Amino acid sequence: MALQRAIFGVTQQASLAGLPLLHPLLRTMASGATKEAVERTLVVDTLAQTKKFETLGLSREQAENLAVYLSEQVVLDRMRLSEKFTTKVELEKSMLEQDARIGGFKAELVQKQDMHLATLQKDLDRQQNYLDKIRSEVRHEIDKLSASQRLDLNLEKGRMRDDLQQMRDKTIELEIKLDREVNDIRAGMEKAKNDIIKSTIAIMGTFSAIAFTITRLMATM
Repeated sequence: MALQRAIFGVTQQASLAGLPLLHPLLRTMASGATKEAVERTLVVDTLAQTKKFETLGLSREQAENLAVYLSEQVVLDRMRLSEKFTTKVELEKSMLEQDARIGGFKAELVQKQDMHLATLQKDLDRQQNYLDKIRSEVRHEIDKLSASQRLDLNLEKGRMRDDLQQMRDKTIELEIKLDREVNDIRAGMEKAKNDIIKSTIAIMGTFSAIAFTITRLMATM
């Protein structure tokens, strides 16, 4: 578009000066342009160049041909430059496209990050639930083991209490039996002592009677 405007500027300047257009490309691309576009995009002022060449000693035709040739070269140079370099509009369009791509990439990246974070959160929640379940099971096992140990301790205490009670009963029974035997021995000893005393008294009474009898016999004699 800028190239067409430049060529139209050269053509318009030549036509305003009443010069023939030697190049057919300039004649074709000059149609439909406005004076404002010509003034805005004019590359070479062919009229001024023609007058300048005439002052240098060239004929009017030679000056016009040289000015048109220079305009063609400038236009061709701009065409070659436009093929190698981009325009501001195209650059802005490319930048907008790049911004749109970057925005889309950022949005996609944020979406993927959100999905990844959501997946990680789900995994963390699942692991947390699993840990809570394991912790609950371990606590249940510990409570069950503690209850079993308490039951075993209570049973052991009961068994030891029963054993102690049995030992106490046996000890009391042995003490009673021992007391009974001691009492029996003591009673036997008392009985034997009484028997001995009775026997001693009887013997002493017998000896007394014998002595008394002997004494009476000796007295009568």
